[in-house]
Amino acid sequence: MRWKSNPLEVVRRPFLLRKPERLWAHYCLALIIVLCLIIFSYVQNRAMVDRGLLAAQAIKRSNGQVLAAQDIIAISDGLVGANAADLAEFDNAVLNFEAVYADLRASQPSWHLFDDNLVDTTQHLHQKTISFLAVAKDFAAAPPDRRFGLNLRLKYVYQQSGLHENLLEVSRVISARFKAEATRFQIQQKAMLLASGLVLLAEALFIFRPAQMSVVSSLKSMRKTTNELRTSQEKLKKMNAQLEHIVRHDPLTGLPNRRSLIEYLDGIKFDKRTDAWSLLLVGLDGFKSINDTIGHDYGDALLIAVGNALKSCVDSEHLVAHVGGDEFVLISNEASEYLIKRIFALLNEPFEISGRRIPINASIGHVAIDDSSRQANDLLADAEIALQFAKNSGGKKAQAFQQHVRDDIGSMQKLQLDLTDAIRNGEIEPWFQPQVRLADGRLHGAEVLVRWRHPTRGLLTPDIFLPAAERAGLMIDLDHAVWKSAMDLARGWQDADVWRPVISLNAAPDTISDPYLIERFLRAVQLSGLEADQVVIEVLETTLINGKDDLASINIDSLAECGIALELDDFGTGYASLSKLTQLPLAGIKLDRSLIAPLPDHAADSVVRAILALAAELGLHVIAEGVEEDAQAAHLKERGCNVGQGYGFGRPMPPKEFTTWLSANAKRTLKAGPDIARIA
Repeated sequence: MRWKSNPLEVVRRPFLLRKPERLWAHYCLALIIVLCLIIFSYVQNRAMVDRGLLAAQAIKRSNGQVLAAQDIIAISDGLVGANAADLAEFDNAVLNFEAVYADLRASQPSWHLFDDNLVDTTQHLHQKTISFLAVAKDFAAAPPDRRFGLNLRLKYVYQQSGLHENLLEVSRVISARFKAEATRFQIQQKAMLLASGLVLLAEALFIFRPAQMSVVSSLKSMRKTTNELRTSQEKLKKMNAQLEHIVRHDPLTGLPNRRSLIEYLDGIKFDKRTDAWSLLLVGLDGFKSINDTIGHDYGDALLIAVGNALKSCVDSEHLVAHVGGDEFVLISNEASEYLIKRIFALLNEPFEISGRRIPINASIGHVAIDDSSRQANDLLADAEIALQFAKNSGGKKAQAFQQHVRDDIGSMQKLQLDLTDAIRNGEIEPWFQPQVRLADGRLHGAEVLVRWRHPTRGLLTPDIFLPAAERAGLMIDLDHAVWKSAMDLARGWQDADVWRPVISLNAAPDTISDPYLIERFLRAVQLSGLEADQVVIEVLETTLINGKDDLASINIDSLAECGIALELDDFGTGYASLSKLTQLPLAGIKLDRSLIAPLPDHAADSVVRAILALAAELGLHVIAEGVEEDAQAAHLKERGCNVGQGYGFGRPMPPKEFTTWLSANAKRTLKAGPDIARIA
C-alpha cells in the first residue's frame, strides 16, 4: 500500500485538533476527570471514617462486656461464704452485663464488613453469654449454701468454656481488619495522587500541544483554501451567469420576466420611418377554473405550453415574457392586427397536456409603443387596462388602449365606490312588473326589479351598475336592501286592502351561495309581516351550475323547507341541466323572452310545447316572460302556460306608479295589449 501522506502525520492525526474552537471540549474532559477523582477520594475517605467508627464501637462494646463479666465474678466471690442478703450490687452488675451485650448484639450485622468469619464467632459468643447469664441469675436467687458451687460454674463458663476468649477474639479480628483497611486506603490515596499527576500530564499532551498543532494545521488549511479559491473563479463566473438568468427569467416557463421586459422596453431604438412597435398583454380567460377543476399541475403545464406557443408568434429578436399568473407580454415591431390574428389562431386549438386536450381562450390588451417619454411601467398599466376592458366585455377579444377605455374603467371603479353609499343611503329602490294568470286574466303577482336613483347621474338601470356591484362584492347587500324595501311596500298594499301581494325576488348567485342567507332572509320576512307563500325567490340557471361548495343547493333546499317557493329564471337560455329540475325543490320555471318573442312561429311553438309538457310532468308552474301581445297570451294559454309577464300587461314601475296601477287593475280581468300598457 502506498502512503498518501507522511506516516508520522498519520500517527499524529488522531491527536490533532482539527478545529481550534473545539478546545473547550478537551478542557471539559480534563475537568470531568479531576472531578471524578475528587469524588472518588471523598467517597473513600467517608467509607474509611465510617468503618473506623464501627470498629471502635465494636471493640469498645466487646471490652465493656469483658469488664462487666469480671465485675460479676468479682462480686460473686465476695458473696461466697457470707451471709449478706443484699444482692443489689450483684444485680446491677448482671443488668450492666446484659445492657452491654445488647449493644454488642445490635452492632453485629455490620461486622461482616470486617470479616465474614466473625459470624461464627458471634454465634458461639451468644450461646456462652446466655449460659453465663443463666448461671449469674441462678446465683442471685440461690441460698448462701449453694453460692460456692455456682461461683465455680461462673468462673468455668467465663474462663474454661471460652467466653473470655471469644470477646477478646472479636476485638482482635476487628482491630486487625481495620488496620488492613487503613493500609489499603493509604495505597489508594497514593494511586489517586499519581492519577492526578497523569491528568496534568494529559492536559499538556492532549490539550495545549494539540491546540498548538491545530493552529498550525489551520494555517495550512487556509493556504490550501486560498489556492482552491483562486482556481474556482471560472466556476463562480458560470454560477453568476446562472443566477443572472434566474433573476431575469420566470422559474416556471423559463421566459423573461417583468424585469427583463422593462429593460427590453427601455432599450428599444425607434425609427419613425420603419418601426411600428407594439406591446400585447395576453391574458388567459377562465384559467383559474382549470386549476380548480383539473389541478395546478395541469395548469402549470398549460402555462408552459402557451408560453412556448407564443414564442413561435414573433421573431427571435423580439420578446415574449411571462409577467405573472396567466398573463404574457409580446413585444414586436410587426403590425399588431396580424400578430393578434396569429395568437387567436394559435389558441383556437386545445393544448395536449399529459394526454388530455385542454381548450383555452385569451383576451388581449395592446398598446402602441413610440418614442414618447412614457415609462415602461406606464405602457404595462395601459395594456392592463385594455386587457381588463376586453375581459369585462366577455373575453376572447382584443382591445387597443384608448382614452375612453381608461375612462370606462375609471367610471366602473367610481360606481363601485358609490354603490356602498347608495345601499346605505337608500338610493337603491325596487320596481315592480305585474304577472297575470293567463287562465282568468287576474293579477297573479309582481316581479321585483332593481333601479339606482343616482344623485348626479339620475336613474340607472341594472345593466349599468350590476357589473360594478359584482366586482365590488356588493351583490348580497344589494339584494337584501331591495328585498327589504319591496317587502315593506307589499305589506303596505296588503294593509290598505289594495291587493294581497305575491312578490318575486331576484337572487344573485353570490346571494344564493351566502352561508348566512337563510337566517337573514327569514328574519326580513318575519319583520315585514308577510306570509311565506307571499314571497318567491327567482334563481338564475348559472347559479345552479356555479354554486360555491354546493351552498346554493343547500340554501335552496332550506328555503323550500321553510315554505318559500323557488322559480328557475331565464329557463331555455341553454345553461341548466335538465337533471337540476328533478334534483332541486323548484316550484316553477320562467321561460326566457327569447322563446316567447317568435310565437306563434312553428319552431318556437315546438320548443315551448316541449318545455310545458316537461313542466307539467314535473308538477312545475310556468311563467312566460316578454308577453307583449294578446295573441301571444292566448297562444300560451292554449298551450297550458300558467302566468304571463311582459310589456303587454305592464312595464316595470316605481313604487308610487305601481300603487296607482294596482288601484286600477288589481281586481279586474287583464288582457295583454296596448290598452293595458296605456293604463300602466
